[in-house]
Amino acid sequence: MQGIWEQVKTIIKEEISPSGFQLWIEPLGVVPGGEGELLLTCPNSFALRWVQSHYLQFIRQALSQVCGLGLPVQLSLPSGDLGAAGHPSYDARVRQAELPLPSEKRRGGSFNGSFTFEQFVVGASNRLAFQASKALARNDTFYNHILFLTAGPGLGKSHLSQAVGNFLSQSAPNGQVHYLSAENFANEMVRALRNGRMSQFKERFRKDCEVLLLEEVQFLSGKEKIQAEMCYTLDTLMSRKTKLVFTSCYLPGEISQLSQELRSRLTAGVITPIGPPDFPTRVKILAKKAENRGAQVSPKILEYLAEYVTEDVRRLESAIDGLMARSTLLQQPFSLRLADEVLQDLQAVETRLSVPDIQKIVGDHYRVSLPEMLGRSRQKRLVQARRLALYFCRVYTQKTMVELGKLFKRSHASVVHALQTLERDRKTQPRLAQEVQLLEGKLAQAQVKGGWKRASTLRTDA
Repeated sequence: MQGIWEQVKTIIKEEISPSGFQLWIEPLGVVPGGEGELLLTCPNSFALRWVQSHYLQFIRQALSQVCGLGLPVQLSLPSGDLGAAGHPSYDARVRQAELPLPSEKRRGGSFNGSFTFEQFVVGASNRLAFQASKALARNDTFYNHILFLTAGPGLGKSHLSQAVGNFLSQSAPNGQVHYLSAENFANEMVRALRNGRMSQFKERFRKDCEVLLLEEVQFLSGKEKIQAEMCYTLDTLMSRKTKLVFTSCYLPGEISQLSQELRSRLTAGVITPIGPPDFPTRVKILAKKAENRGAQVSPKILEYLAEYVTEDVRRLESAIDGLMARSTLLQQPFSLRLADEVLQDLQAVETRLSVPDIQKIVGDHYRVSLPEMLGRSRQKRLVQARRLALYFCRVYTQKTMVELGKLFKRSHASVVHALQTLERDRKTQPRLAQEVQLLEGKLAQAQVKGGWKRASTLRTDA
């Protein structure tokens, strides 16, 4: 595999920045003996996370070019390496906060200890959601004790949900705070049915629950029996004025195949959307993340990063981690030049493809013309191409579902249904998951070939 890896590196070297290649790709090593897959070792846990997030798709694409087929790629730490200590110059401050172990007060899942109200950066796009979450946690006057947080990935809905849980676990240590995803609720119910333990399941969620934090409720779409059980559970909890927090990337009215009964209960309280952070908020978030990591970064550098990293909080956190990693590993002070190199690293997942670009790439893959993709045919091949094009347009562009509906000549409800169906099916259909992965590679390759131009150029160093 060593010879293959050298060819893969040659391809990647032409597609990414020289500094990115030297810092992240060159240190990777090949583990001998891997049959039918490429096993790579990373020098430390941070490098593993960064390569997996930013360069794994490049490695897969290059490997496919070299071998002519899609071999699996596995990343690991050197044998016996327990984490960041595997690299002598690695600063432990850049490690992400570990999740605390579950306790009896946190049924179903554990909270991230850093997801508190104090650590949440408030701005124009999230102020209402923040104040509503805090009011619910503090037992202020609140409509039906129910809060529904809706936002795209990485915008803070899980942070606020867990902030409520962290606050209530500290202020009411004897209370039963149940935190889990809708998927876990469904899985636990299925296991209870199979094992004849529905009475214990009902007692846990109806009798022993004082706070219910339920993430990603759109997963309940189409699951009629589980929706019915959820309605009974919510009726019991609402009658006791139990605090309820729901999160979803969709509004309740946008979730298809959701019973009117459950939809009514989800909308019985306050619905608060969270939008992308504006420029001042992004600067504040970057400053907070740097402070939490013990780093002093000049406002000029933070503003430079905030100008170009616009999508979500996770990307902002990734930018700070990348800046700290470069500074530590290269033993250089924070500077605009290092920040510029971080932005070049982030181009691997930067959103710059247009809707027509995505429609063409997906259409070419399935040999589907644009009129066929936008047409009304229900032929399986056309439906799959249409759904995948919608999915990638949602991921790679800033278009709303209403805008996508117009561009694909579909109703808003049809777009929502197509996206939810794809999200559900890719978890249960390995072939579809492989198709998504293959197309992700083609889209990533198209982004690199198209280049990544920033609106302004680096003028001075700091």
